[in-house]
Amino acid sequence: MHARAFAYAAALTLAAAPCAAQAPLVLDAPMLDPVQWADALYYDGEPEEAFEVLRTHLADHPEDYDALWRVVRSTIVLGVAAEGWRRQNSWWDTGMAYGDRAVEARPDGVEGRYWRGAAYGRRATNAAAEYGAELAEIAYEDAHAILAMQPDHGGAHNILGRIFFEIMSMSRIERWVGRTFVRTDALKESSWEAAELHLQAAAADWPESVLLQYDLAELYRKRGRDDEARAAYERVTRMAPVHPTDLALQQDAARMIADLGS
Repeated sequence: MHARAFAYAAALTLAAAPCAAQAPLVLDAPMLDPVQWADALYYDGEPEEAFEVLRTHLADHPEDYDALWRVVRSTIVLGVAAEGWRRQNSWWDTGMAYGDRAVEARPDGVEGRYWRGAAYGRRATNAAAEYGAELAEIAYEDAHAILAMQPDHGGAHNILGRIFFEIMSMSRIERWVGRTFVRTDALKESSWEAAELHLQAAAADWPESVLLQYDLAELYRKRGRDDEARAAYERVTRMAPVHPTDLALQQDAARMIADLGS
């Protein structure tokens, strides 16, 4: 990864949230295929530039599946990097819309369902209870659709584990209200055991993913299992960063290790 990728991940700030009024990016020719160009930008730590390339391309090629799921990927990373829930929601709302289009373009496409489920799951964490439950249910359904096709898909296990983690982190009253009045499968099946099962499966299936290892460490910490949390955080700090937010996660992991002590 180039030096500017590390600098972007460390900063974790955005110049602007997505907006329909933004002027499309002007692309110079000759150039790479837009999807290849977007991949190069994304892995070089420039997810917002990747988003603009894909958004411009999709204006003329609205059903390009490979571009659709990649643009969702950029919105998720940008939402994680954004400061404040409004900016986060703006990116994740955009990601959900593109994700819907990706799944419509290819209902059996694993990448489209994974990134759409991730967008819906992220957005659910910033939503009021009833709306959040509806969003979580779509993420839940996408994850199960993926696992029916690929049982060892670490991303799908992570979506389920994070949904259950967030639900179980709510107060007992909030969970009771949700299970009584919303009645989604995600709410009904939530438990700490289910969260751990899926987060462990995610980390085992995709051992190279910084985020999936970090999420498992977070569960251990939340459950008061400090030794397991410390070991998981230490794994995170030793990994090779790939996605634009990986370095920031590694820095957080190092802080958590210091907080847990020896």
